[in-house]
Amino acid sequence: MGQNGRKVKFISCEVILDEVKDRIPGDWEVASLEKKLHERSDELRKKLQEEIDRSKGFDIIFLGFGLCGKSVEGLVSRDATLIMPKSDDCIAILLGSVEEYSRQSKKEPGTYYLTRGYIGEADEDIMGSGFSRIRDKYDEETWKWILGQMLKNYKRLVFINTGNYDPEKWRLMAMKESKKLGLDFEEIVGTGDFFDKISGGDWDHDFIKVGPGQKVTSGMFGHK
Repeated sequence: MGQNGRKVKFISCEVILDEVKDRIPGDWEVASLEKKLHERSDELRKKLQEEIDRSKGFDIIFLGFGLCGKSVEGLVSRDATLIMPKSDDCIAILLGSVEEYSRQSKKEPGTYYLTRGYIGEADEDIMGSGFSRIRDKYDEETWKWILGQMLKNYKRLVFINTGNYDPEKWRLMAMKESKKLGLDFEEIVGTGDFFDKISGGDWDHDFIKVGPGQKVTSGMFGHK
């Protein structure tokens, strides 16, 4: 019956679900949202609220999302407690801690991060559907110029080895992408701490708990 006898539903971005799907308790109900929804915060917020509203009879709804461009701001559950990582986005979760994400951001703020969940099975859309739409809309010279402008502040592409799967295939795909984009490649081994806490119900100070009827706010994540 979930954590301490309470009924739990896990609503997650498919990138995070890819990391914890083999860890979470079998009696949790699971719902996954497409990663491309991150490209439009309003649409992601709408889909999340719809999923929360249709989730009846749960004591806890765990959201496998960070603040994610304020996509979770304003979310509310009438009956369940909402719990989510206290993180600005999914990268801190994948690296293992907010502190490690902060350290990496200071080391090289212009970093693009990838995992198996971000890459998927095909490499043509590694950088997201927004890039493929640009490629399809413009001639080659134009879309390459647009891509260059979009990535002009990026210096490094990091593949996060989370330890949750054999990374070789996706490491090679990430290395290929870094060469194509002219970015330095680096592999970072994540600690798995966030994943252990999520699946184990160890929802300590690294998580936000929002009671029934209470709205999620940016302030809960440390933002004004």
